[in-house]
Amino acid sequence: MARMVLVLKRLTTLRKSVLDIIDSSSAPLNAENIHGKLRDRPDLSSVYRSLSFLEERGLIRSVSFECETRYYFGAGKEPVHFIHCKKCHRTESFHGCFATELEESVRDDHDFTITDHVFYFIGICGDCKRKMMEELEGGKL
Repeated sequence: MARMVLVLKRLTTLRKSVLDIIDSSSAPLNAENIHGKLRDRPDLSSVYRSLSFLEERGLIRSVSFECETRYYFGAGKEPVHFIHCKKCHRTESFHGCFATELEESVRDDHDFTITDHVFYFIGICGDCKRKMMEELEGGKL
């Protein structure tokens, strides 16, 4: 508890703003998304340093989907389940966790204690699929 109080005291205005943006979002955000939502436009490297600080202290988490871009989300948000479009990179969270049975199986089969999980599907969203079909039908593909 004392450690968390110390971390919260070290939150600069920028770090607090970044944390608030992430916590208020229903989907994970990348650094550019966060930068675009900040009122005072700091340089992007300051946003990355803030993200690193917050993640190192366990206040946020991140995931990368088939690309080098990291997406950040609140550490306390559950469930941590996402769908990610590999065309437009739109990411949404979804509810419904079926990992309990899988966790039990992994625990028993591999003598492994699972403390957390992040689960995601990568695919093509409906909007991108429709756009691809239109381009295909129009002879653009």
